Amino acid sequence: MLTRPILVFLLSLSCIQLSLANNSEPNTFDLTLTSDEAISIKKFGNDGDRILWIPSEHGINKTRHFDLLSALSKLQFEVWLTEPHESYFIPPGRSSYTKIPVNDISELIQKSLPEDNRKLFIVSTGRGAVLSLLALNHWQNKTGGSEKFGGVIMLHPNFQATTPTPGTAMEYLPIVDSTQLPIFIMQPKMSNKYWYLNDLVAKLTDSGSQVYTQIIDQVGDGYHVRSDATEIENQKAKELPLQLSKALHLLAQAKVTPQKQQDISKQPWQVTSLPESLQPYPEGNTTPALELHDIKGKKYKLDDFRGKVVVLNFWATWCPPCVKEIPSLGRLQKTFSKKELLVLSVDIGENKKDIETFLEQVPADFPVLLNPDGSTVKQWKIIAFPTTFVINQQGTIELAYYGAREWDEPNIVAQLQSLVKRLQK
Repeated sequence: MLTRPILVFLLSLSCIQLSLANNSEPNTFDLTLTSDEAISIKKFGNDGDRILWIPSEHGINKTRHFDLLSALSKLQFEVWLTEPHESYFIPPGRSSYTKIPVNDISELIQKSLPEDNRKLFIVSTGRGAVLSLLALNHWQNKTGGSEKFGGVIMLHPNFQATTPTPGTAMEYLPIVDSTQLPIFIMQPKMSNKYWYLNDLVAKLTDSGSQVYTQIIDQVGDGYHVRSDATEIENQKAKELPLQLSKALHLLAQAKVTPQKQQDISKQPWQVTSLPESLQPYPEGNTTPALELHDIKGKKYKLDDFRGKVVVLNFWATWCPPCVKEIPSLGRLQKTFSKKELLVLSVDIGENKKDIETFLEQVPADFPVLLNPDGSTVKQWKIIAFPTTFVINQQGTIELAYYGAREWDEPNIVAQLQSLVKRLQK
């Protein structure tokens, strides 16, 4: 079993640009399983090691995926794009992969092994990484594995167990502690997962995996296939095939000897829905200290606002749900007197200039504090973006919410009014 320090491989960017346009249609075929299910496959290229590509739980963007995988095949790889949602008649979505039988994907892996001396690799995205590792766990326990399997590349993998309860730390699905594989993680920096990457790598390494990582700067999760990608993200997507090629060659040289491990592939996993209202914060938890400057240089200290309710919102400009809720936070502030309730926000991980430029386009009617080093993420147990805490007049966190809200909705305003009135008595 490997121990720390964690292996980190920094891939340099090449000036070579691969075209991601005007590529021909792939070949299509079905792989029939013993369950009589047929997995639809789109095949790109015919040469080199084989890649089994498992997209994210949000499905396939045909144009973006086809262009990307066609470019990758030109680097001497044979790419098989699976279509799990279409094959199982399941609509894409946050919990879609929980409905796909793990043993089917395990059999798919076995049937995908090349018959010659080439290797098989898996590339997965988002919660597709969970399905991939569960299937690999089942496959290894059932077949003993194969020297033909080279490892896994995971693009911003999501191993979060459930929608977090306010006040609790990040909880990972058990498969993270039961994986012994060569793994390469590509993590966009503009993501909540970036702040927890070291924790994930440490857990995978402790379980016996050999882990490499690469941070992709200036992009968000799904940048390579999102239809709303920025110009920078589109440019970075053109660099991805070459980055994947380098990562695959590195994994091919990795040596991991799996030990006997527990078959956890049959353990259920779920993706819980977001709650409808603000959640009570557990009693007894200490409110972290907060002392930051706003974009104008004014210092704000949380303790200075004792005697009023504080709605404290953590966000980033790259987060669309965060941006969407900014106007409603402003309307919320106008609903209350600042003597009884104050809205504050903390931008995480971004520099002052970029935030100022953003706020010129999307004004915020409340103070925006700066936390460029992201130190508040672990202190406040921020697992999702945005995250908002409601702090009472005694300086204790009373309510919290992970995710975006329309903050002037009647039920939210009623919750806050009740808190203000209760604490004024």
